Amino acid sequence: MDSTFAFIFAIKIFNMDVHYYFNSVDFSRFHNSGHLNWKYTLGAAIEKNSNILLKENILKLNVAVIGIPFNSMKIDTYSPETPDKIRAELYQLSKFDTKLRIADFGNLKPASSIKGYYKALRDIVDYFNELNIVTVIIGGSQDLSIGVCEAFRGNRFFSFSTIDAFLDVKKGRETFNPNNYLSRLFSTNSGLFQFNLIGFQSHYLTTENIDKLPFGGNHIRLGSLRDNVSIAEPVIRNTNFLSFDIKSVKNSDAPGSQRVSPNGLRSEEACQLAKYAGLSNNLKVFGLFDVLTENDQNDLTVKLAAQIIWYFLEGFVNRDNKLPDSNENCIMFQVEVEGVDKPIVFYRNSLTNQWWIEIETYEKVKFHFACSEKEYIIASNNEIPGLWLDYIQKIDEVLK
Repeated sequence: MDSTFAFIFAIKIFNMDVHYYFNSVDFSRFHNSGHLNWKYTLGAAIEKNSNILLKENILKLNVAVIGIPFNSMKIDTYSPETPDKIRAELYQLSKFDTKLRIADFGNLKPASSIKGYYKALRDIVDYFNELNIVTVIIGGSQDLSIGVCEAFRGNRFFSFSTIDAFLDVKKGRETFNPNNYLSRLFSTNSGLFQFNLIGFQSHYLTTENIDKLPFGGNHIRLGSLRDNVSIAEPVIRNTNFLSFDIKSVKNSDAPGSQRVSPNGLRSEEACQLAKYAGLSNNLKVFGLFDVLTENDQNDLTVKLAAQIIWYFLEGFVNRDNKLPDSNENCIMFQVEVEGVDKPIVFYRNSLTNQWWIEIETYEKVKFHFACSEKEYIIASNNEIPGLWLDYIQKIDEVLK
């Protein structure tokens, strides 16, 4: 960081009061309402950190929780009911043995327009990104992902993934809503490095829909996830922002959603995907959207939402922040492949069995992208892995 940029950055951080954007949380509402003694709960740990949120203490945080009391599909657009109900369940779950510096900033204040919410989210996420704080968003409709993505416009390698049963793209002049937000996102984020759709149901999409998706991502259908949920792990490990739509979960496990579907992710699979997201060093924002409490039965959906977030946090506390080429647990493999000038380099973590593929530019700049063992096996059989070629082409386009 050069001195001029460092000075501008310091001024920005010093002058911004992020508390201005939020109505604070009343933690006393959640005391002694669960089966655990409050002092052993995640809520007690978060309350302690939230009560000392001065500017200098924000710099020490690992994770910031923010509630979005806004759904663009509802007439009564501003209501803290959904994020607060999720909090009521989340904060009764057990705390982690490892120290987690996490605070709840509260619910976003009302804005005068939908664009106002987008801009507020953009500024908030940008602020937390600058401080290397991971943002967890609870509540709100999925079109708010647009505001989050705007915070990454300066990142030429920004990767956005959504867990969704549907592809929220529509043509025409239909009123903008969570069911078509990707249309606007794609048109306004032409520099997006990669987009991935995870858990889509092929009976809701045509092959043409998937083939026409921009930014050359890795799209995983529900049936493939059902066979082996771990195939999503490398995709999520490369992701900077994961937008999780609760309607990707089957209706019997999450009845409080916008669209009813008999098929979808099981609750256990949803929690496993969230844990993969927590483990990812690249992931800066995790958003859980479109929980509708008025459609819920016995608060089943808000309970699941709380557990999804809990497993994300469990993944986070187990992150290994070392790069593969400087990690003592990673083994390097150099594979000679016909038609490639230099060996293709892979890394495998001997503890987690995670794989990476290395791309080196002509300027000797190295990039490490998550992959699976499949890419290593393909290279070992003297074939060029398609994933390696995709990343070579993408990097060339970005660096032109």
